Amino acid sequence: MLDIKLIREQPDFVRRRLASRGAGDEAKIDELLALDEQRRKLLAEVEGLKAQRNRVSKEIGALMGQKKTAEAEARKTETRQIGDRIAELDKAVADKEIKRVEILLRLPNLPHNSVKEGKTAADNSEIRAWGERPNYSFKPKSHVEICESLLLVDFARGAKLTGSGFLLYTNWGARLERALIQFLLDLHIRQHGYTEVSPPFMVKEACMIGVGQFPKFVDQAYQVLEGEAQTGRDPDLGGMLYLIPTAEAPVANIHREEILKESQLPIY
Repeated sequence: MLDIKLIREQPDFVRRRLASRGAGDEAKIDELLALDEQRRKLLAEVEGLKAQRNRVSKEIGALMGQKKTAEAEARKTETRQIGDRIAELDKAVADKEIKRVEILLRLPNLPHNSVKEGKTAADNSEIRAWGERPNYSFKPKSHVEICESLLLVDFARGAKLTGSGFLLYTNWGARLERALIQFLLDLHIRQHGYTEVSPPFMVKEACMIGVGQFPKFVDQAYQVLEGEAQTGRDPDLGGMLYLIPTAEAPVANIHREEILKESQLPIY
């Protein structure tokens, strides 16, 4: 998520960098800044009212000590009115904050200055290449054709079982997938010092937000339902549980909301 302080202090810079992406996100900056300013003014008013309420409360104590009951009761009425106004403003602040965070979560990262601007792949520049592109004397088969001819993947039955885009690995296809997973786990654990973890296949909404999946891809996520009356709602969070799209969602959130010492880093 972009730093709101950067957006406040350098709005034109942020607009230019967002505009270079060509997605029109720069148009959201004015609305974001307006919401941010409104929220800050409301917060300032709330703080002022709280200070006023504290002063009046002290005056009530003094009046009660002087046996000035009528004046003290009038002051109590004033504190109740101030409290009602604070509650009203708190609700307005929360509303502005929800809208502000919604925009911030949808803003993409700013491209680095070294990133070349362009609208199509033809505008890209090749920085480096590895190996040589082969020149075939025949028309090579697609990966789909190869998988089907070698009976590695059953696309039709995968779609029948779950839906479009889901695969049923078979025979050597299933064995190859398992072998690749085992090979890469062993490689990173033994040679690179990584710690193997087996995370849950469901995460809270905050985890999906933390890795940038939400709110952009919320309509493409699978929610977990529990019975007729339940909807996979997590009582601690007040939100849904979601099936993870990749291991990134749980793994990247393992140390979320933790304060780590520099001596603990890096964590593999």
